[in-house]
Amino acid sequence: MRERVIHLSRPDTSEDDPARSALDPSRVAVIASTDRAATAHRRSLEESLPGPYEALSVFTWEGLAEEILRHRPIEAGLGPSFEVIGAAERLAMLLSRVDELPLRHHEIRGNPAGLLRELLIGIDRAKREGTDGGELAELIQIHNRILAAADLLDRNDLPRIATELLADPAIAGEAIGRFPHLVIDELEDLHPARAGLLERLAAAGPESVVAAIDPSRAIYGPGAEQRFLSAFPDPAQFTLDEAWRMSEVRIKAARAALGSGPLPEGAWDARGDEGSVRYWRPASARAEAQAAAREVEHQIASGTPAEELAIAVPDVNSQGVAIVGALAERGIPARPGGGAALFRQPEVRDTIAWLRALTDPTDARAVTRALMRPPTELRSLDLARLTQISKRRKLDMVSACEASLESPQMAPEARQRIEGFLNLYRAASGALNTRRPDAYVRRLIERIGFRRQRLFAARPETAERLLGLSRLAEIATDFSRRDPDASVREFTVFLEALADGGLEPVGGPDLPGVGAVPVVGLDMLKGGEWTRIWVLGLERPFGITRTPGPGIGEDPTHPGGPETARVAIATALTSARDEVVLSRSGDVEPDPVAAILEATGGLEEIHEEELFGPAEDVAATYRAMLGEVMEASWKAGSELNEPRLDTAIDVNRAVARYLELLKLAALAQRDDGSSDEEAIEAVNGLLAQIATPEQLAELDASTLDPYLLAQERERGMRQGLADSRSEPSLDAFLPRRGDDLRLSATDLDMYLTCPLKYKFARVFGIPTPPTVNMRFGIVIHNVLQRFHELELDVGRPVPDGEARLMSLLEEGWRRGGFGDSHDELQFLDRARDAMRAYWRSEEASESEPAFLERQFEFKVGPHFLRGRVDRVDRKPDGEFEVIDYKTGQRIDSSRHGGDIQLALYRLGAREAWGIEPEAGSYYYVLEGEKVEVQSSPDDRERVERTVLEVGEGVLGQDFEPRPSPAVCGWCDFRLVCPAAEA
Repeated sequence: MRERVIHLSRPDTSEDDPARSALDPSRVAVIASTDRAATAHRRSLEESLPGPYEALSVFTWEGLAEEILRHRPIEAGLGPSFEVIGAAERLAMLLSRVDELPLRHHEIRGNPAGLLRELLIGIDRAKREGTDGGELAELIQIHNRILAAADLLDRNDLPRIATELLADPAIAGEAIGRFPHLVIDELEDLHPARAGLLERLAAAGPESVVAAIDPSRAIYGPGAEQRFLSAFPDPAQFTLDEAWRMSEVRIKAARAALGSGPLPEGAWDARGDEGSVRYWRPASARAEAQAAAREVEHQIASGTPAEELAIAVPDVNSQGVAIVGALAERGIPARPGGGAALFRQPEVRDTIAWLRALTDPTDARAVTRALMRPPTELRSLDLARLTQISKRRKLDMVSACEASLESPQMAPEARQRIEGFLNLYRAASGALNTRRPDAYVRRLIERIGFRRQRLFAARPETAERLLGLSRLAEIATDFSRRDPDASVREFTVFLEALADGGLEPVGGPDLPGVGAVPVVGLDMLKGGEWTRIWVLGLERPFGITRTPGPGIGEDPTHPGGPETARVAIATALTSARDEVVLSRSGDVEPDPVAAILEATGGLEEIHEEELFGPAEDVAATYRAMLGEVMEASWKAGSELNEPRLDTAIDVNRAVARYLELLKLAALAQRDDGSSDEEAIEAVNGLLAQIATPEQLAELDASTLDPYLLAQERERGMRQGLADSRSEPSLDAFLPRRGDDLRLSATDLDMYLTCPLKYKFARVFGIPTPPTVNMRFGIVIHNVLQRFHELELDVGRPVPDGEARLMSLLEEGWRRGGFGDSHDELQFLDRARDAMRAYWRSEEASESEPAFLERQFEFKVGPHFLRGRVDRVDRKPDGEFEVIDYKTGQRIDSSRHGGDIQLALYRLGAREAWGIEPEAGSYYYVLEGEKVEVQSSPDDRERVERTVLEVGEGVLGQDFEPRPSPAVCGWCDFRLVCPAAEA
């Protein structure tokens, strides 16, 4: 395709027309389906075309439509400077006006962002196909009206509007006069809206059209070739059936991946012999990420550029963090794709936290992050004291900061840090209502000093993060341009919605990412080419999980459908020059790998998790520590300009970390055959001769030597190496009753799920606002409690129980402060249905309530256990059954080695009440189903073992995070958690 542009740009020296001069390359329109392919064409042409030339005309179909409309905006009914937005901005706008949308019949479940992402896919599909959207017609009308009110255009509308404009033959002729030659790549994605634009251009009579189609890569389904033939009925056709970068095994794998899907015309004739396919069966997602990082490191060491190695996953927003973390363990920069990548960058999250804290001082999580991160960097012990002041005095966190300045609990250096935070907060608050969002955000970034913190660490990821801050400022500029009268508060709401949406904002950086490994979604591979590709996480459903509701349908090309998954995997198999790895750590139906394995006769490699990280400890640790030491030195240097009481301590600590870096460099380069222990002892002896006593004390307190000798890499070590001192003890803030540690079933589950979440919630006690799901659960629990209390009072079943339940529900709903949003009304509808089903279940039950909301307290070893059981039933045979109401998703009783909650409740009933409940059940109220969890002879032993394990972790202050895609996405503390960052 690119050779065609180069040919047209050269003068014709043939006998046919020797006088023909070279064609200006700007008059050849190169059109691709994807932004990645368009970027690749542009870069290749810039390298290959002989100069000089004025410009290149490389577009996507939507970009070409926009180019045509920019020249004739008035005739198209548009403003002279119309603005185009993409899915991310549209989603943010819809989220900010979600109450205006007709969503009553869709399942929102307290998370409108997920539902709206799904519905936007349906809206975009309707626009591509040129239909009214059917059941989504009303939503599409409101969506378009919201955009029109802001003078904005949906990118997907551009081909349709340009098609209508080109209905004027004069304007169509003008467009073809500018682009008399069309070179079309990825023709397989010519959906109906794009085809309409092509037909208008065809009617104007272009001088030449060259198009390439590969049906096996079609992302919008079949029919593209027929649409092209409607515009150009009798083209000359050539079949390119020689696969120069694909071996026979790769061809077999690609054909097996496609199954009965679209296949290219003719046979693929293998001309390559190096394109291999390998298959992995890792023990876990972490083992998978570690194996990929290990191979990437080896490839880079052998000379392959990092940007030539791609890692693809079905959902980069949820799976990419673990992979980026595994690469970071080996000091390998990564460039994650996907919409959430920008909003996972620490400095971007810091800016969002400051904006949230400034616009709402009661947002405790935002204020907490602003306090924990630079430039304040309040220590954990002081943060715990601060939250304690907040709770005791019932103050928001900012007011608690003010109060803490007079508190004797706060050490002088902590008060100094808090005072610095308050000075920044007051200065920023003063300008909140007087500046436009764009100016305010840029000033905030500069004032807080995010750029300066990483200026000295000149590494690829540093440039990426600085670029992220610039991108955030550009988003603010775009917002202010669209709405000049908007306030910073309105921009903060928009920015939060943009971050929650998980989509890529329009106008992102178009940089090649030199020196960084791209971590992308499987559907983002199209249009690119890499030396090696690792496709991980194929046990996960591909794309977006469907949410029931009108207008979503069963389109097989919908993200998440099996057809799309097959095309994406085939694209991966045909986009690598050397090798493709297909990996799955579990099973999924339909299985995308089974047919490929059978067709190629491949064998799966088993990869176990490396409990202690990479084997090449010293070299990998040196790389991981290098940038952190540089940043620590830059930060310590900044404190020399503004001395604080603890400046000398921080400077000595930075020098000690640099000495440790020298130690690692020496150990990595030794070749005398000495053991690790002998080498470390020798280097320590030399360092002792040059270090000051204070620096030697820091080195002695470091965990680096034991870490190297034991070859272990504890969780979170990669972020703690640059600052390996121990934090002051949080023992005084652990939840206790007297000298005993106080735990509940919720505490046990929370700590086992993520110790850091336990620290935020129970040790720091960071307040979190109740969600609609939590408020709904409280209402249902109160309704059922009041209903059965009446039954216990009168000693018999309540007459007309269903009416009584409905009356209690309506009363509780009003008291619960619920409004009339679609989400809340959906919960009310579900609650009414649930109460009717509950009454029918109670009428048929032979058991009767014996206790309601009864508390228990008992001890397990040195720990104090407490809890409250929703209901205890007495069965006809006299046995007792503990029941826990659930209004959320089902409990996975296999987690943490078996169900703990009901086992703990049964044990509590025995210890505290003297009864022996043999049965325990979860009552899923919304589903009207009671699920019994069988007791086990080892229940007591298992509960005691779990309590002792959790108690030991809490008392030992082991609060390392345990990132998990299934958990982190719903965590209340995502904003303050370092594990949620890229």
